[in-house]
Amino acid sequence: MGISNMDILVAHPSLNAGGGSERLCLAIIESLKEKGHNVTLATFEKTIWKDIENLFGTVFKPDVEIVKPRFFGYSAYGELLNFHKLLSGLYKSYDVVIVSCTSPWFYCPAAKKTVIYMIPPVYHVNGLKRAYLIPYVSIQRTFLKKAKNKIILTNSLFSSKVVESIYSLKCKVLYPPVNTEDFNSSLKKEDLVVSVGRFNSFKKFELLIKAFTHIENGKCIIIGSVYNYTSFRYLKKLRQLINKLKVNDRVVLTINSSLHTLKNVLSKAKIYVHCAFFEHFGISVVEAMASGCVPIVHRSGGPYIDIIKYGKYGFSFANVNELAHKIKLLLGNENLFREFSKKALERSKNFRREFFKKGITETVMETYNCDEVIS
Repeated sequence: MGISNMDILVAHPSLNAGGGSERLCLAIIESLKEKGHNVTLATFEKTIWKDIENLFGTVFKPDVEIVKPRFFGYSAYGELLNFHKLLSGLYKSYDVVIVSCTSPWFYCPAAKKTVIYMIPPVYHVNGLKRAYLIPYVSIQRTFLKKAKNKIILTNSLFSSKVVESIYSLKCKVLYPPVNTEDFNSSLKKEDLVVSVGRFNSFKKFELLIKAFTHIENGKCIIIGSVYNYTSFRYLKKLRQLINKLKVNDRVVLTINSSLHTLKNVLSKAKIYVHCAFFEHFGISVVEAMASGCVPIVHRSGGPYIDIIKYGKYGFSFANVNELAHKIKLLLGNENLFREFSKKALERSKNFRREFFKKGITETVMETYNCDEVIS
């Protein structure tokens, strides 16, 4: 067997959620397939490839897809058990195992060569939720320390600091892949504000909706995917809020839009708003910047630290009033918009897809060729 046709196992919960981590997993599969490797996807849900291609365009499919449905629920501890069930006995047939999510890495044994693309749990919480996560983190820390043949990657400088603070481990930053060249920044811009993401309470779209009670001019489109009952319930909550605040004429919710629709909307928008707190990265922020949108992000996490570099390439906010002020400022000042639109477009080129593909394939080869990888 040559190193150009390794058997590689990629573990990911489900591609059907259609978010940034799913795009990253698909890019891993594509990168490996292009290098001639045999790729198996281990997952909890059979992939609905038609929906995936509607969201992301043409994708590379794995050679084999192994599906073992969740048995222990969706909680943090349930996911640990689910991945144990998924990977038990499976990893022995592969040269390298790649884990592209947060829960299951310590079930890949120390003797196995493993690449972990770690997006750490959001640990900036207090009270009962923090107490709930303490044993979870302790279990992971113990097994991560024991696993020697591993390389840990993460998606931002912000995430790397979280990993180091929680697990006392160093990791390499490999920014997620963005097809920046597929987005159009040349069209005439409208007084349009856009936000994109899964309909999940973590995304905090309600902040943008509330901000529009202070904005007289301009319109807002929130583009999101609905993927389960929790997601649908959050969508319903947002609709109720729009009706309550009487901003129906200015705020529109768009569900499960195609990639073509997303590109078209971003090409016309002036502003992109990202409301999530402590987001690890934010692929949609970069896509919007590649479309000539000026980003306004919450003053936390990867979008603020890694993407706009503390305000060098965009704007930030801490509360609804500040968000409304920044939107009005950009919509009312064409010169300021053009200045930061140009900056945003240039910055987006730093996250091109080829950088990720080169990084992931080099990491796989490094893992395969080393008897013991020290993290």
